[in-house]
Amino acid sequence: MNLLFTIAKNRWAALIIGLALIPLGLVNANSTEKVTCGDQVMQQGDICETTRRGTTTERSFDEQKEHGVTGGYLLAGFGGVLVLAGATQFVVRARRRAKAADVTPAATA
Repeated sequence: MNLLFTIAKNRWAALIIGLALIPLGLVNANSTEKVTCGDQVMQQGDICETTRRGTTTERSFDEQKEHGVTGGYLLAGFGGVLVLAGATQFVVRARRRAKAADVTPAATA
């Protein structure tokens, strides 16, 4: 989790990673050519069993296909959040610099 905050604070990293995740997620969400369960390609009628933290989940071909689409959109959304965080850092830093340049030391009498 700390890595995510570090990336979000680093404006260049957030922009670059975010801009990479958006198309990657959209391509993943729209690729319906093959549905995979781990490393294996599924066919209609197959069941995908995954175990996470001791809980086994079974998904049919259609459910696994939908799961992949949802994951792709989540990945693209996360990329959008990173791009927004990076762009916000650029704006905030530019405003701070402009404000600092406008402040001049007061003349002493």
